[in-house]
Amino acid sequence: MTPPAEAEEKDPQFAYTLARGLEVLRAFEGQNAGLGNRDIAAIIGIPRSTVARLTRTLGMLGYLQYDAQTTRHRLSAAMLTLAYPVLAQLPVRQVARPHMQELANHAMGSVSLAMRDGLKLVLIESCVDPKAVTRPDIGAVRDMADTALGMAYLASLAQPDRDALLAELLALRPSAPARTRRLRKLVIQTELQRHASQGFCLSRSEPGATLAVGVPVRLQAGTTLSLNCVVATHLATEKRMTQEIGPRLTRLARDLEISMGHKT
Repeated sequence: MTPPAEAEEKDPQFAYTLARGLEVLRAFEGQNAGLGNRDIAAIIGIPRSTVARLTRTLGMLGYLQYDAQTTRHRLSAAMLTLAYPVLAQLPVRQVARPHMQELANHAMGSVSLAMRDGLKLVLIESCVDPKAVTRPDIGAVRDMADTALGMAYLASLAQPDRDALLAELLALRPSAPARTRRLRKLVIQTELQRHASQGFCLSRSEPGATLAVGVPVRLQAGTTLSLNCVVATHLATEKRMTQEIGPRLTRLARDLEISMGHKT
């Protein structure tokens, strides 16, 4: 995503205030306790006085709720009305849901479908088994470089696009030790090779509580989604994930592509 200041310099039609308002809303990703104006200013890097005007406006429009006792803001239900049109334009969710639930129950984990948002992935559908240790929900955000979802998306790209995106991802943490960056790149390359030979990518969460496999789902009009299955390590070994769950997830992805009219 182009930083607002840069975009304004390049395009005189760029609405700087609108961009800042959207940044305020994005600051709430993953926040449960609400945010004060000082918190938001620290997250997005703009003056607190500017944040105060933006939160006041967003509150008057109904997109934020203000708690006078805690002096914190929360996203309101009106935000859901902005997301619904996007979800409604993705019929693959309805087609995929029963098959995702079947696999989630079989694996005793969770199965999620995601689409790209800049250098992140956003969940657009998720199904869980009662035994699942992770219960992801629609709208949750996942990293591109550290998850099976993200590596599966990378694997779907043509080499020049993949190299460019990978370079962006590796540059996200410039302060990380060189050895850490090299290991991260090696892990991604290993999983890209796995996808080329086996059709899916594998990831292990830190500190190793879950294992996940991910595959790309290519739809019409050049749209690519990512599909994963996450299982607790006490319920699935790496062998089970690579020999059983991964192939089943790959078949599910191919069936979805055919159902949605993509020519494989």
